[in-house]
Amino acid sequence: MGFAVRADQDKAETVTGVSRQNLVLLRSSSKSTVKPFSGASVRAIPSTPATPADVRQLPKTPRLPLGLKLLVGVQQGSTVITGGLVATALVIYSWTVYLDKTVARSFQHLEGLKVATQQVTTANETLKHSMAEHAESPAAGFKPLEPKRTIFLSPAPPRPSVERSAEPEAKAPMPHPLGY
Repeated sequence: MGFAVRADQDKAETVTGVSRQNLVLLRSSSKSTVKPFSGASVRAIPSTPATPADVRQLPKTPRLPLGLKLLVGVQQGSTVITGGLVATALVIYSWTVYLDKTVARSFQHLEGLKVATQQVTTANETLKHSMAEHAESPAAGFKPLEPKRTIFLSPAPPRPSVERSAEPEAKAPMPHPLGY
């Protein structure tokens, strides 16, 4: 059996005859004395077993009108659609950014190839020019073209012509079409 202790800590706090009270429930198997708090009066009151309070059922939420249910459904649907549209917009935006970066990278590669082509063409023409200058120099050992040293070849005898038939050859039908 336990005791309920009421401790009035400050008598000055009484307002119009009502005092502030603190209730403390002490459970102890042995009966011991309760020491009062400093400046507070303590009285031991035997406690009574707790009785369950009346359980009241909370009121049920009223049913929403059909129009309000419809508006809530429209709101939820529009929220889902808005989320989908935002996700789609982000995907399209990221795709265009990726595509722009890819095009820029390809353009830079193309410009590099154009520069390399110009350098190769310049090197090729420089080589041709230096070879031509070297060939014209007397140290190369080339002799100028003289008509008496020219070799003439006789034409080959004419070949017999092959007659083609007037009818085109029949082609085998294709087992399946090649493409559409």
